[in-house]
Amino acid sequence: MGQFTEKLVDRLTVHFENDSYTLDEEYKAEINEFIRNLDVVIPYVFRIQGHTDSIGSVQYNQRLSNRRSNTIKDYLLDLGIPEKLISLKGIGEMKPIKPNSEEEGRAYNRRANIFVFEIQKYRLFRSKVILSGNKDNKAAVYIQTDEGMDSTFTDDKGNFAFVIPENKNVTYGIFAKGYMFSTRTINTSRDLPIGDIVLNRIKPGEKVSLNNLYFVGDQAILLPESQPELVNLTRFARNNPGLKLEIGGHVNGPKSYFGDPKWYYDLALNRTKTIKEYLDAAGINTENYVCKSYSNTQMVNTEPKNEAEAKMNRRVEIKILE
Repeated sequence: MGQFTEKLVDRLTVHFENDSYTLDEEYKAEINEFIRNLDVVIPYVFRIQGHTDSIGSVQYNQRLSNRRSNTIKDYLLDLGIPEKLISLKGIGEMKPIKPNSEEEGRAYNRRANIFVFEIQKYRLFRSKVILSGNKDNKAAVYIQTDEGMDSTFTDDKGNFAFVIPENKNVTYGIFAKGYMFSTRTINTSRDLPIGDIVLNRIKPGEKVSLNNLYFVGDQAILLPESQPELVNLTRFARNNPGLKLEIGGHVNGPKSYFGDPKWYYDLALNRTKTIKEYLDAAGINTENYVCKSYSNTQMVNTEPKNEAEAKMNRRVEIKILE
């Protein structure tokens, strides 16, 4: 599925002699340079608007502005711009930039504007939710981007789809009654397509890793980028008020540079307390929530080779106790 929007990236204004729609050589050279400087990799569309001064009748000036727009279009075609990427409009004398009372202003108003829009490509984000042990895979799906939030339900087979701008970070949350939840941040250019999303039933011992909670370095202060993940956690907690949960904190502390054990232990614990405080502030009853520090005892990568592996060690896990 493909959808597109347009974003203005550049513009050029060329001028005409009085009562003329002939393009001077100097402006042909300017248009040549203008087109040459556009990034050939990016898809563009061209919108042309022709204008006139106020000399002559309104009807005559409308026809003249149409001819000026067509002159620009014909020259763009000569330069190899596909006709389907060009649209044009004659404005006549209706939108002067400067007063028409003097020749200087009239000369400026005898113009055509070439607007260049970048075509924003959209990607299809689709996947399938599988509810473990259930033939009916109906679930609620929420997505969050920097532009806002959207939601949908899967069909009975668990399928869902969203259309999202290319190269956009998206945090999704998948929820179903009686099941754990899934939350993840993906990039629509780098990470699509994704595989099936499996949700396990809520039962003691089940865990969900919150890998997109971000803290100030070596502190228990949440960064704004954590908000989408926190929203998904809050949604799960609100939908399952009777659960006893453990909020487990994990840090990245490989033996090759591990420092004071107590410092790491306290850091992981304090970060879990920050999560609990956030849930409290969101109106969640956290009396049955337990904060626990695992320090560096359960690292996913014992000796991380890069930041991506280290990030997997720095996480908060939600575990069902009862």
